[in-house]
Amino acid sequence: MLDLAIVIGVLAAALVLGSREARAGGLSDYVLAGRRLTLPMFVATLVPSFYGGVLGVGEFTWANGLSNWVVMALPYYVFAALYAAFLAGRVRLEPGLTLPDHIEGAYGRRAAVWAAFLVFWLASPADELLMTGTLLSFLTGLRLALAMALCAAFAAALLLRGGLRSDVGANRVQFIAMFAGFALILPFAWSKIGGLAELKLMLPAAHLSWTGGMSAWKIAGWWLIAVWTLVDPSFHQRCAAAQDPRTARLGILVCILFWGVFDFMTTAAGLYARAALPQLSNPVMAFPALADGLLPPVARGFFFAGMACSMLASLQSKCLLSALSLGKDGLGRWTGAAEERQEFLTRAALFASTAVAMGLALLIPSVVGLWWAVGSVLIPGLLLPLLGVYFPRLRAKPAWALTASVCGVLSSGAWLIWERRLGAAPLGIEPMFPGLLLSGALWALPRAFP
Repeated sequence: MLDLAIVIGVLAAALVLGSREARAGGLSDYVLAGRRLTLPMFVATLVPSFYGGVLGVGEFTWANGLSNWVVMALPYYVFAALYAAFLAGRVRLEPGLTLPDHIEGAYGRRAAVWAAFLVFWLASPADELLMTGTLLSFLTGLRLALAMALCAAFAAALLLRGGLRSDVGANRVQFIAMFAGFALILPFAWSKIGGLAELKLMLPAAHLSWTGGMSAWKIAGWWLIAVWTLVDPSFHQRCAAAQDPRTARLGILVCILFWGVFDFMTTAAGLYARAALPQLSNPVMAFPALADGLLPPVARGFFFAGMACSMLASLQSKCLLSALSLGKDGLGRWTGAAEERQEFLTRAALFASTAVAMGLALLIPSVVGLWWAVGSVLIPGLLLPLLGVYFPRLRAKPAWALTASVCGVLSSGAWLIWERRLGAAPLGIEPMFPGLLLSGALWALPRAFP
């Protein structure tokens, strides 16, 4: 009970800080916090918002070892650096509020509605709901569905009035808590289990291999999943909300440093979890089970609070983004609603988007599985249109752009279904490759035959 009280106390502090930031400032303020994020605010919100997959990292590291850093960390640093260099400043200078707004400016209304549909699913907080619900269920004994519903209610309550401004306010507590929690568990793990020499004796050999026994195609597929960074709506929203282009560019580079530190801690904790709990039946529970076995009361509570803060920060961000995609960018654009109506639709969509996410999480109850499925299908539909927005020389004509996007999504989706039916990737090729190939071919076709 003491551990749960600590978790509740830290989350209550985040909720209070977020609620204090809420103010009535219109749709622009609700979506982009007035475009006034300073460098410290930018870093404090993007770091936890983009790194919500703590239980998924534990699951992957427990199963695959050091390859977690190769496929779950390094490619995201690379693509984040590319985003900082080539996209962040351009995103900040665009007048629209959201990614579909920018798509409409380049390709028209139909493409923007389609982009809103894709962003709705890409930003779906299904994985975060699954993780936060799993942790809450572990701490309280509640059924998973009820625990997920309570986490969704927390996020909706925080965002309902203040939008991004409230999200950023809560992130101040969450940023500190997530680092403190993992900094706390590693000394206990080293003291009770040992250092690298002991881990070498206790871990399967593949766990200390950079590939983790995965094929080159599988690793390449995970690197392509990291292209997610270039189309990620949370990156887009934070860059658009920065006080100037320099803050957006520099902020991402600073975030990469913080993600590097956090990845070191989570990967190390995942290796310790595999060494200490080799028979763990549910790898998603690697970190909670490790803490349960190693940490004394109070310390365990602060570790759980750090995990909860990391996951809830991402849950909040994705809830807001999926609600914006459904309410403002989808229904609002389709019906031609005024700004006040778009804001109302977005608030109402907070509840609809979390309900859809709960259904998706219960359908695919694996964090890593959700990442793979969602990223593989949706990235081929967004990558080229988004690059065309910020680099006009790469644009296709609106009809071709929409056709290429739709066909990329459908082909990757069909390939993923085929993979699930066969139990293995057809021809050894992962689902994203055919989607990117087809969308790229259709994108280039008008240029080849003008």
